[in-house]
Amino acid sequence: MKRQKALFLKENYVLRVLKNFMMAGLFVMALLLILVHKIDLGVVSGVSKGLFYITAPIMHTITLPADGISLAYKKTSEIMNVYKENKHLKKQNKQLFLLKDRMKAIKAENKLLKELLHHFDIPEIKTTTARVIAETGDAFANALIIYLGDHASEVKPGYAVVDAHGLIGRIDLISGKYARVSLITDINSKIPVISAISRDRGILTGTNNKELKLIFTPLLAELNRGDLLLTSGVGGGLPPDIPIARIKKIEMDSITALPLFDPSKVEIVKILFYDVMPSPEELKELQ
Repeated sequence: MKRQKALFLKENYVLRVLKNFMMAGLFVMALLLILVHKIDLGVVSGVSKGLFYITAPIMHTITLPADGISLAYKKTSEIMNVYKENKHLKKQNKQLFLLKDRMKAIKAENKLLKELLHHFDIPEIKTTTARVIAETGDAFANALIIYLGDHASEVKPGYAVVDAHGLIGRIDLISGKYARVSLITDINSKIPVISAISRDRGILTGTNNKELKLIFTPLLAELNRGDLLLTSGVGGGLPPDIPIARIKKIEMDSITALPLFDPSKVEIVKILFYDVMPSPEELKELQ
């Protein structure tokens, strides 16, 4: 019986020691967790900052050679590109000099041919621009109102008005710094024209709508659908060879054409200071 009592006492002692050891371990773990928390907020932050200040210059020093190599490569590439471009430009410059010499030769030859054919050049045409401020149109007239500004005193009725596509009309009336442009679609418009292909002549008349009529063409005129019509310069009121319309339809008794411009899309126009009509006295002498 005494042995059993001693064994029981030893087992209780061992359990008590284990229990105390576990309590101590839990206390130590709790203390470590508190220390880790404090270190994470303070010491770790300071250590990381210190390491950054120490390693940053080192990393910068290490990257300097790489940056230098990269910059050197970039500059070398730029120099090589400039060299190649310079070589290409020299080649183009040489070609331009050859073209310039060729143009001089053609110009001299052209001058001789003009003298041989008694050809005369059209006088140099002065131009000015104007802005469209209104579009007017009814059953009796199609016109635009343009603002001339300070050039109003230089503009005269009858001057041609063009846009990027070709002739759109002529100056009809001037009032102050404004002018009215009678469009080629106006029923009173009569423009001498010539075919760009067959060189057959005719008169292009307006109809107060989008289509134009080509009249007074030769009986055997070689005209086709799509042919471009140009101003002929006959009469001296308009410069020759200004695009004006394309033939739309050819029938037995009529030829219709479409203008190259859209009045609703015209914003800026150019006025041509061109008038080679003789004076009434000179015209009387010529007749």
